[in-house]
Amino acid sequence: RSRRIPLTSAFGQRRLDKNEMDTIMSLKMKIMIQLLITFLFGFSLTQAQNKEEVLLIKELLRRADSVSIYQDSLLAHSKYKVREEVIFCELTDNGTIKNADTIISSVTMADKKEATREVIYSTKKNKPEGKKDQKQEAEYSFSFNDPHYNFSLTETGDSSYIIAVSPKGSPKKGDYQGTIEIDRQGYFSRAIDFDVPKPEGALKEFSTQMSFEPLEGGLVVIREMKMKGLVKAFLGIFKMRFSGDVKYSNYEFLK
Repeated sequence: RSRRIPLTSAFGQRRLDKNEMDTIMSLKMKIMIQLLITFLFGFSLTQAQNKEEVLLIKELLRRADSVSIYQDSLLAHSKYKVREEVIFCELTDNGTIKNADTIISSVTMADKKEATREVIYSTKKNKPEGKKDQKQEAEYSFSFNDPHYNFSLTETGDSSYIIAVSPKGSPKKGDYQGTIEIDRQGYFSRAIDFDVPKPEGALKEFSTQMSFEPLEGGLVVIREMKMKGLVKAFLGIFKMRFSGDVKYSNYEFLK
């Protein structure tokens, strides 16, 4: 005599027949397969995005370096006059201004070198107006393919890219770190924000921010440079914290 299978369990729940069990198992398999596909697709997409970013940063650096080399060649064959306004401040330890000097000069540049400097105005004592000041040049050298530095794309805006720069390994003396803003259309440097973890010589702290602007004809020139730092010398007997703000205007190209 065959045994009759009850339709309900002891808890009053209906038992599933074989067809229903097969349907549920099939549904579970479909869900697992879909989850696996989603995971693999997401992983592949992430890898593709990372690869695309690497390709983007390489191409971006290549173009920026090309523009930088081209700008250097333009400057090497340019002669121009520019108005330079320097505000130099000696600061206390808490950053307040202790002393300040302002010097305005007319500077002639030729072949990337300072040819002449004429002081127009100075708050320094015993400095007659119209006399040529000592040569003051701020050399800036940077390469986007420098193998000693890491470059990474940190932000993409409507008009510029932000590139993070840091030395590979532990910073050495004179190494810098910070960000560079690159124009999206012209690939020239629009702004630089660097600090030097281990300055050289008497400098113990140093940071700088620079902004650049293109002129008619394609030449990109510096518009402003700000700096802060700390100088110690003679075994710490001489100590000075300082800030500087240099503005450039009235560019005039000479034949």
